[in-house]
Amino acid sequence: MVVRHRIRLARLRSLLALVIVTGWLTGCVGSRAIQDKSYYLCRSGQADAAVAHLDASSLAKSNMDRLLYLMERGTLLHLQGAYEESNVDFEMADRLTEELYTKSLSAGALSFLVNDGVIPYAGSDYESVYLNYYKALNYLALGELEEAGVEARQVDEKLRYFSDLYEGKTVFREDGFLRMLTGLIYQAQGDDNNAFIAYRLAWNSFQANREIYGVPIPDILWSLLVTTADRSSLWQERNEFRNLAKERGIELQQLETFAVVLVNNGRIPVKQERKALFPSGQGFPIKLALPEFVAYGGGVNYVTLNSDDQQYRSVVVENLESIAFKSLNDEIARVLVKAIARAVTKETIARKLDKDSNAPIGMLLRIVNMITENADLRSWNGLPREIQLVVAPVALGTEQVDIEIDGRSQELTLVVPVAPVGFGFIRTF
Repeated sequence: MVVRHRIRLARLRSLLALVIVTGWLTGCVGSRAIQDKSYYLCRSGQADAAVAHLDASSLAKSNMDRLLYLMERGTLLHLQGAYEESNVDFEMADRLTEELYTKSLSAGALSFLVNDGVIPYAGSDYESVYLNYYKALNYLALGELEEAGVEARQVDEKLRYFSDLYEGKTVFREDGFLRMLTGLIYQAQGDDNNAFIAYRLAWNSFQANREIYGVPIPDILWSLLVTTADRSSLWQERNEFRNLAKERGIELQQLETFAVVLVNNGRIPVKQERKALFPSGQGFPIKLALPEFVAYGGGVNYVTLNSDDQQYRSVVVENLESIAFKSLNDEIARVLVKAIARAVTKETIARKLDKDSNAPIGMLLRIVNMITENADLRSWNGLPREIQLVVAPVALGTEQVDIEIDGRSQELTLVVPVAPVGFGFIRTF
């Protein structure tokens, strides 16, 4: 009996060693591979095939990944120009995030025993906010300015909700670019007073977050502030921002009618697993696995808009790469505490089995724990790493503008003709 017991233990130890090596070499690549293939097809001009690939994948069939599937599908449809269909998916995703944030803790108990990948993906705070951004872009493309404005204003409500939820301890509590976009949409509707209010909130946000995300106040924002304050008869505010701009050496533009081009540039960082093994005192390691972002890069340096023999270069107004890194830093403490508690619980159960003369079962449980202790690497990979913006004075009624991307000139059709503000957007990988 003793010999058989030792043989059984030796076999289990060999299996454990194999599991360790296999786990470290393979990692978790399921959803990531699907997302990468979809965007490869999209960049190759095969938009229909990209959506078909996603629809046929495991993401489309998994209740755990339903939100991720809707986010990625909505993005691909947006890039395809299927704006109405895209918004159907984004709207379903937006409603699902609300359900997942407010659902009971019952599913969380399972993640405490296995890993976070076994519960429905609820998305990060910034991902929830950017659902509204893409919905706003789709509404602009459909010529529905009022609906686009509603989506832009939904951002404020979400940011306040997240700030209250985490008691103000999160970095992502305000967003200057999305405030600015709200102002631009107001201005396109002829509402200069509300546009000025939105621009002032954007100015405050850029000022507060410059050191966090590395994005300074865009020069064009000063011109927008002065123009809308003047049109709203806010003389004191107009003079205040005009003087501040002069002190900083910023040349103000005359913006009677103008085009706005949004450049969704590059790809947001993707998650990979960071692993660590710790001795348990029983000769078997305890595994901790945490997610970390790695930069993906891509995109262009800038886009140039040519108008009346003048060149206007795009500037970065949103650093989603930095937002992703900072947001994960906010989350990682909660993830780490949960991972440690899960590891302690599993090892406690295994030791209890050891004491009850069930050493082989205890060892088998440790093997299972090693296999199942994986970081949750899910994220919305279709987001850009940054958003650039270029604003240029153009004639009323302008429907196309001349732009240059990496030295290549092309005509861009504005989704909203200039009246008095026009909008266009492009995606660069």
